[in-house]
Amino acid sequence: MDETDKAILRLLQQDAKLSIERIGAAVGLSHTPTWKRIDRLERDRVILGSHCRLNREPLGLDITAFASIKLSRHDEKALIEFERAVLDIPEILDCYSTTGNYDYVLKVVTASVGSYEAIVKKKIAHLPHFQDMYTSLALREVKHTLQLPI
Repeated sequence: MDETDKAILRLLQQDAKLSIERIGAAVGLSHTPTWKRIDRLERDRVILGSHCRLNREPLGLDITAFASIKLSRHDEKALIEFERAVLDIPEILDCYSTTGNYDYVLKVVTASVGSYEAIVKKKIAHLPHFQDMYTSLALREVKHTLQLPI
């Protein structure tokens, strides 16, 4: 990956809807070489797709919670079962395996504290090998980006 590839990636991170012509003009390439580079970056799985970022508030998703989860078992089978089950809960946006006192951190969005409680009782507490959890509620979002520092 050269500096031109990185410049293309920076542009796409800022606006995934940019035309190939505009990207090419910004990096000094014509249409075909720009398209070929983007195609190669997609085939090499550097570019994983393009997404539309939504504002949660007009959608009524006012609560962001970070749930630290402790599992009762830590063998490979238990971890796989837990991780597969997490994939089926749409309110969980992110799931990270972590070090420290808890095994995972989940980022959960929901409409209210009451609906978060319902998700915990009906879904999260029934995840495979769930043992314990600790929740922190976000007061406000200070920074959110999907742009990697390249």
